[in-house]
Amino acid sequence: MNSQVIKQRGYLFIFVSILMVTFGMQSIGYAQEANPTITASVEEQLTEANLHGSTITLTPTGRRFTDSWDIRRALTFSGIEGVSFDRWDDVEFVSDTEVTVKLKFAGNFDTDATLTIEVGAGAIADYDGIALTAQLSVTAIEESLDASTEFPLTEANLHGSIVTLTLTGRRFADDSWDIRSALTFSGIEGVTVSFFSDVNRVSDTEVGVRITFNGDFDTDATLTLRVGPDAIGYDKAFTFEFPVTAVEESLVASTEFPLTEENLHGSIITLTLTGRHFANSWDILNALTFSGIEGISPSDVNRVSDTEATLELGFSGNIDTDATLTITVGPDAIGYDKAFTFEFLITTVEESLVASTEFPLTEVNLHGSIITLTLTGRRFANFWDIGHALTFSGIEGVTVSRFSDVNRVSDTEVSVRITFNGDFDTDATLTLTVGEDAIAVGEYANVDLTFNFPVTAVEQSDATVSISPTPIAFPGIGNKLTLNLDIANGKNVAGYQATVGYDTSVLRYIEGGNGNYLPADAFFADPIFDYDWLGDPFSDDSIFTYRLTIAGNTLTETGNGDGTLATLTFEVLDYKPFTVTLAEVYLVDADGKRWEVTTKNGEVIAPPELTERIFGDLNLDGVVNIQDLVIVSNRFGRRGKDIADISDDGLVNIVDLVLVAAAFGDGAAAPSLHPAKLEVFTAADVQLWLSQAQHLNLTDARSQRGICFLQQLLATLMPKKTALLANYPNPFNPETWIPYHLAKNADVTVTIYNIDGQVVRSLMLGHQPAGMYQSRSRAAYWDGKNAFGETVASGVYFYTLTAGNFNATRKMLIRK
Repeated sequence: MNSQVIKQRGYLFIFVSILMVTFGMQSIGYAQEANPTITASVEEQLTEANLHGSTITLTPTGRRFTDSWDIRRALTFSGIEGVSFDRWDDVEFVSDTEVTVKLKFAGNFDTDATLTIEVGAGAIADYDGIALTAQLSVTAIEESLDASTEFPLTEANLHGSIVTLTLTGRRFADDSWDIRSALTFSGIEGVTVSFFSDVNRVSDTEVGVRITFNGDFDTDATLTLRVGPDAIGYDKAFTFEFPVTAVEESLVASTEFPLTEENLHGSIITLTLTGRHFANSWDILNALTFSGIEGISPSDVNRVSDTEATLELGFSGNIDTDATLTITVGPDAIGYDKAFTFEFLITTVEESLVASTEFPLTEVNLHGSIITLTLTGRRFANFWDIGHALTFSGIEGVTVSRFSDVNRVSDTEVSVRITFNGDFDTDATLTLTVGEDAIAVGEYANVDLTFNFPVTAVEQSDATVSISPTPIAFPGIGNKLTLNLDIANGKNVAGYQATVGYDTSVLRYIEGGNGNYLPADAFFADPIFDYDWLGDPFSDDSIFTYRLTIAGNTLTETGNGDGTLATLTFEVLDYKPFTVTLAEVYLVDADGKRWEVTTKNGEVIAPPELTERIFGDLNLDGVVNIQDLVIVSNRFGRRGKDIADISDDGLVNIVDLVLVAAAFGDGAAAPSLHPAKLEVFTAADVQLWLSQAQHLNLTDARSQRGICFLQQLLATLMPKKTALLANYPNPFNPETWIPYHLAKNADVTVTIYNIDGQVVRSLMLGHQPAGMYQSRSRAAYWDGKNAFGETVASGVYFYTLTAGNFNATRKMLIRK
């Protein structure tokens, strides 16, 4: 063998030796890890009481876990029967070397035991040896269940009592349904527990059970409660006995006041129960029966508590002699087989209805007089039924309005306000009939329902009172309309009264005063505003009108012949021909005697149509001007047919205002833009209109012209500079107005000083938008008084305007 061969064999020997050493060491390593172990740990010592629900942590040594599915399949328990886990929820794969297992326990053991946990090889990665085991010691606990009540049980408190179950060494089932199904009662018939609400699983070891009782027993008894194994989850049942004291049931019925025929309807009967509990209100209602008096029924039943209920009586009938009302409360009201009967003596009351007035009725005071109806032995129905049940006869034109003229003051008193729109020449009798529907309790007896009132007529004079001028055409919307109350053939007239009816949608009353008929010192009373219904006030066809009552009188020289009694000034709001009516016109002579007169109404008519009507001329004065803008702005938001809706879209809005603005100058005379005539608007108003118009993106030529005019109007209303103007009047007594201009928004104060420089009064006008404040409605007003409300003395005073950084002072004079 040559040296080369020897060398090659030597290399081969060395190589094989290396392989043997290498694989031999690896074999030794595997041998060292061939038997891995597993450790089981818990957070607290296991006992029979906490075994169910405890979590154990498994940790392998020298190996790792596979996935959670394999672990669930490889886990088994031994040593304590009844230990398991839920396959899906109770095994959690925390990491390769940690798994937690939540235990489930449904069993029982009496001495301490050892729980063995076995993890099969399939749960360990790269391992096919024997199963790994770990052990945990578990302390046995003697189970006990205690049952208690807060108070000793009696027949009276049995229903609704709570039995508290307290468990040791075990836990209650998770589902209240299982606990409820495991409960049985015996010993007293009628004791049960509801399925859901009456079992309350307070915790793992405490349950509250609410008893339902629907029965009866006459002697003391024992209630037995059995808690079956299903309530606890193992094979042991518990039985408890509770002594229950029998209680003699009683029911008392009482009223706050003795019952009479008069107070029977609406009276409250209180039912007080002992030794039992009431059913619900519906069952109580169905268990009630009434006899002895016809027409009695329960109008309301209120279950105040388990042992108290109130019953409100309804009565619709009549009794002529004292009677006895019998009320029977049937078994269903109490929930067992006993009924109770009660008798109440009802005293009869003689029904009566009295009608009276505060003053004797005359033709003069008939309108507006109050008739008071006083009822005894009954109660009135609601005011609507009363209104329908009232009828007047004997004097034509007497009615009662639908709503405000019937006032149900109380159950036994009603006031009725008379409306009179008519005339009679001789004394007459007004008959009032009160129908049965006015009285709430149906048929009745001995009630006089017809009343007669003598009414004194007022004598007729030869005088005639009329409205003039008539007919009269509208002077234009926004303008004033003055009407006269004229008299002809008057004789020895010392005073007058007249009611003027007009349409408030067309006219607005501004002021009034005596005319030239009575002396200059005659007194003119403040007008009284009222309303009336034309036609049947309870009919849908009735018409609502407004009434203005005026009066004047003198204590000196009387009036005779022809003249004007009064003048009335209105503002025109709309075009609508209508009649100005006169009613209740009376004259008073120097002896205080009243006289009726002949009256003539007035007619307000629309002006004749223009030959060529100007677009935008809403008040038909032949020119489009500021007044037309005022009409549109005052009617913003109105819907339907309206003179201000010139776009004819059914709504008065900014579009109509822009179209009117575009028509400025289309009339015979160009509109003035003098600021004094424009103070019906403010710069803020116009700025808002401009913003609204620009937001609509109106692109047609007419709308663009209107927007251009609004821009011009805004510029006119915006002063170039802030200024303090001369007060007016000056000199003055006792009041004056202080005008000013604001070039920009500012907080405004006007301070008044005396000649010594002392502050007399400060007028805090607040934050004002830029604009002109010249008219009496917008200028600063001073009433000539100091800060204490005292009138200042005559002399020279100074007033200073402070607006932002602006400050200016002027002089004024008070002369008395």
